[in-house]
Amino acid sequence: MSRRDRAPTRRTVLQGAMGTLVALPLLQGGRARAQQAPWPLRFVVFFTPNGVNPESWYPPEGSTERDWVPGRVLRPLAPFKDRLTVTRGIDMRSPERGPGEPHQKGMGGVLSGSHLQEGDFVGGDGTLAGWGDGVTIDQIIAGHIGRDTRLASLELGVRVTGSEVRHRLNYSAPANPLQPIEQPGAAFARLFGATTGAQETLRRLQLRRRSVLDAVYKQFAEIRRGAAAADRLKLDAHAAMVRDLERRLRIETAAACERPDVPPVEPLTEANMAHLVRSQMQLAVTALACDQTRVLTLQMSSGANNIRFPFLNSDPDDHTLSHAGPSDGASREEWVRRKVWYSEQLAWFLGQLDGIEEGDGTLLDHTVLLWVSDVAQGATHSHDDMPFVLAGGAGGRLSMGRYVQFAHAWHNELLLTLAKVFDVPVEVVGDADYCQGPLETLLA
Repeated sequence: MSRRDRAPTRRTVLQGAMGTLVALPLLQGGRARAQQAPWPLRFVVFFTPNGVNPESWYPPEGSTERDWVPGRVLRPLAPFKDRLTVTRGIDMRSPERGPGEPHQKGMGGVLSGSHLQEGDFVGGDGTLAGWGDGVTIDQIIAGHIGRDTRLASLELGVRVTGSEVRHRLNYSAPANPLQPIEQPGAAFARLFGATTGAQETLRRLQLRRRSVLDAVYKQFAEIRRGAAAADRLKLDAHAAMVRDLERRLRIETAAACERPDVPPVEPLTEANMAHLVRSQMQLAVTALACDQTRVLTLQMSSGANNIRFPFLNSDPDDHTLSHAGPSDGASREEWVRRKVWYSEQLAWFLGQLDGIEEGDGTLLDHTVLLWVSDVAQGATHSHDDMPFVLAGGAGGRLSMGRYVQFAHAWHNELLLTLAKVFDVPVEVVGDADYCQGPLETLLA
């Protein structure tokens, strides 16, 4: 049976670049209603090491779900409060079943909800462990939505400085970690190829969209010829919507997908860290705007983070500094300055996404970002009360602008919630004993 011979009551959906869907309207004869599906969702992981100091991270005592202000570290994110959800009371227990010291367990389990395998990697206290034993949530999501983009996912790092379990965050399979790209020039080549720049990518996107819209116009003409007068009015209104969509796609893609300069070879040093972070974040923005990928990780160092911050005039080893207890006010204050700096970088990144218009919203409105760490607090190495933050608009699928306090929820359930946001058909993420269902209160 040919396409022309099929019953005209079927729903006609055409999928174009960047996930744009254009459906013909439901006419009196039973065809599908005028509908434009949402813009594609993106998922971003932002990792910073060694946990947080609770007194500077969480909203002040007495804050409620809707009546709260960001804590000191998160204050740079205040302009995005309506697209921010700070959680408290989520415990990461699943990695505790396997070997390893807290940083090893946290790196291998925070995105997978699984424990570590046995192995010969030596932890900070001499403990031995192997690679993570699960698939991370970024790769679970990428397996579901990554087929629509050239790169299923992109892993970027800054000052990762090693190649064992404490330095790897993403896993495509058990014991199969993904190495983050630390050199901005290498990330650029991965995104756009040695000779193909963003302008060529833009040209291909526009040609793909043009072909989809041409097909829509052709179907309009075919169906309109046999439609009743009332249905013709609906089709004409829908055609006007499609023409407006075409105009916005052309304008917005040109504005968002601008070719960046090819990054020079960068010294991967602590003194250059601030510049590296900004370069990697700019490439991340371009990757999302040009629809090269919809799943992206920004890994700021690792669970064996022994670097200094000379650009902040802060010289102590970061890992050691994170161990300072409440009685060492000077060290905790110095560490807070570093965490505030990370928050400022994230605020810049969110601002860039929010400046790219998509339909009636922005790229940020169609993004889910998860800020994670390997431990809850450096001073205790605990995995209880992990400092998880969600940012972005989540396409309206998460209820944002909140401070949500749980009574000892499991972090596997947060990972499952994210899988549900992206319509991944799974009922468990990681260790099933710590995953009884999604955290429904986070969903819209």
